[in-house]
Amino acid sequence: MGNPIDSERRCACKIGRTIEQYGLTDLNEEIRHRRDGQNASLRVLADYINKQILEAALAEAETDLTNVAYGAVSADDALSAVYETLADDQIPADREARVRKRFEQNGIDLGEIESNWVTHPTVRSHLNNCLDIDTSRGIRITTNAARNTIEWARTRCGQVVEQTISRLVSADIVTMQSTDVSVMIQITCPECGNTYRFGELLEQESCACSSDETAEPTPK
Repeated sequence: MGNPIDSERRCACKIGRTIEQYGLTDLNEEIRHRRDGQNASLRVLADYINKQILEAALAEAETDLTNVAYGAVSADDALSAVYETLADDQIPADREARVRKRFEQNGIDLGEIESNWVTHPTVRSHLNNCLDIDTSRGIRITTNAARNTIEWARTRCGQVVEQTISRLVSADIVTMQSTDVSVMIQITCPECGNTYRFGELLEQESCACSSDETAEPTPK
């Protein structure tokens, strides 16, 4: 199901243009992970992409999400709260009107943001044509999907560690000129203690002790 993401890869579809416009360099990697690793539906992916567009547009306008959110919400909840207010037809009209007014007061062109939002057919087209992810059949785990998910997790873990170290340096808790973080994934069998790298486990298709258990007895 697709190949590992090339960070330099470009596509001319609506999502590709949006990635360029808002600088969402990690978006393809994230939606691939959510599709392959979390079985996210096309509608869920569309909502995720639209939230990233909204967040990026507000950051570009140097506007805090809590300045446009309706009601007392935390910074963590603000993005979902604002998006839900604008995108959910069940939200009371007065609540939506207040949020839209706050966008206007902050000088943000909400119409442009909403024009860049995507629907699930757009997401399907992007997955099929730009990321080589087949959506014609039910979602299932494959070797490539597993590799992509593990690589996503390893990369994401490294980014979190690197960001944390940078914060420690900024706080004068740790002194370093630069950082180079590497993360290695190892899988250990609790039964026999054998340890494998992910690629090795895929090649062998089982732990050595499992192979021994299923092997036929040697004829006497």
